[in-house]
Amino acid sequence: MKPRAHAAQDARHRFASSLQAALTLEEVENVFLEAANDVIPAGGFGLYRLDADSGSVVGMRAEVETDFLDDYEDYGRADDPVLDFVVEQRRPIDSSRVVAPQRWAECGARWALGVGGYAHSLEAPVTVAGTFFGTINFARSAAQPAFSDSDLVSARLASEQLGLAAERALRFEHTGRRASMLERALDRVPEAIVVTDLDAQVLFRNRSARKEPSLGGPAGNPVDESIAAAMTEFRLHGKRVHTRSVRDNATNQQLIVKSYRLSDNDDAAVTLIFTCADAQAERLPVWDVLSKREQDIAELVSQGLTTKQIAEHAFVSENTVKQHLKRVFAKTDVRNRAELVQLIWSSGRRTGPEAESGS
Repeated sequence: MKPRAHAAQDARHRFASSLQAALTLEEVENVFLEAANDVIPAGGFGLYRLDADSGSVVGMRAEVETDFLDDYEDYGRADDPVLDFVVEQRRPIDSSRVVAPQRWAECGARWALGVGGYAHSLEAPVTVAGTFFGTINFARSAAQPAFSDSDLVSARLASEQLGLAAERALRFEHTGRRASMLERALDRVPEAIVVTDLDAQVLFRNRSARKEPSLGGPAGNPVDESIAAAMTEFRLHGKRVHTRSVRDNATNQQLIVKSYRLSDNDDAAVTLIFTCADAQAERLPVWDVLSKREQDIAELVSQGLTTKQIAEHAFVSENTVKQHLKRVFAKTDVRNRAELVQLIWSSGRRTGPEAESGS
């Protein structure tokens, strides 16, 4: 391999490696500006982000004369056969190949280039997720040679790597914005919310959880113990929901700690901590999400009454009781009466003969 070709290949490899570490679109652009002259030696170079539909400039970073950029936007862009070819054909091209020399010498882009002391132009398309994203641009003076076949190969490889890096960066930035939005939304929830991995290591706490004295305290903290027990159940026994009623050591308030296993791919769980006022110490952990009628139906179920008995007691039809129960099951995340009773009892609510006998 010739020394020049070897150097060009090394430059392309370094460029691709640097792009792998870029997380944001700004970092991707910085890598290009720092490495562009090594990938394709030129007197000036830039990166344009273009609107896929209108072709208008969305963003631009360049290492060229400012006067040239102004003139190019004034009259060069509208008469640039190199840009027209790249947009239409979606492949790199340079000014020595795209049109006859006379046509190039007379076009607006050539005149704008001349303002900056340039004579030759090379452009390559940047495509992100199949959509035209922009171009990378290189310019050389008349004293420099026209762009070669090797330069076109480098431009194609560089634009492909740049498109992949931009796609990753946009996805990363979008994920970051969604995560920030979700965190802000969860901070508005009055209940304490804790997200952990299945080893009970905390990944996120909302504002209420950060203020909750029963979380993250000394060893023996009942909430943390409940979360740890839930993660063990999820990890070892494949359970999806875990509910426990505990007492806060600091305030002696009753708390309902309910943990949900997220998808198997996430290996994480979310825990909600409900604070029960003294007068509500025997309420369901999800009491506030149920209507008054649904609360009544749930209480009657916990007393062991049949659908017919509940209907008679509540002065409604059996079908109405069944519809209420469906909604109660959905809101409390249980599948049947037995699980509903277990949920009620785990919250400290005891009704019926067993409660009266103290058993």
